[in-house]
Amino acid sequence: MPTTAATAVPEVATHGSNLGSASIDLTASAHSVAHAATVALIVTVVAVFYLLTCAVWPFGKCRRCKGVGKFKSPFGNAFRHCGRCDGSGLRVRFGRKVISYYRRTHSAASNSTSKGDK
Repeated sequence: MPTTAATAVPEVATHGSNLGSASIDLTASAHSVAHAATVALIVTVVAVFYLLTCAVWPFGKCRRCKGVGKFKSPFGNAFRHCGRCDGSGLRVRFGRKVISYYRRTHSAASNSTSKGDK
């Protein structure tokens, strides 16, 4: 009972020439490059959206007092102001700090070069 026909197909598919395996490797690497490009695009879109959100709404709730701005005394009705936000209940978001840093750096660079041209 020869079974060469049944085993010949898997042998050709699995033990083919180097050209066949090279084309599989190129396909795999092209797939990984496309996957990395997609991930990079998604990360860029999310970062731009976050920075736009921080430009429109630069403040968030203070994390210590949860946006209330004060703490209640455990006994009685006395309050004290939050030391982190000075009683405002707000904090500057990280993205807004990045935007402000970029504006400050860009403004300083443009001012220093315009003064040097005179």
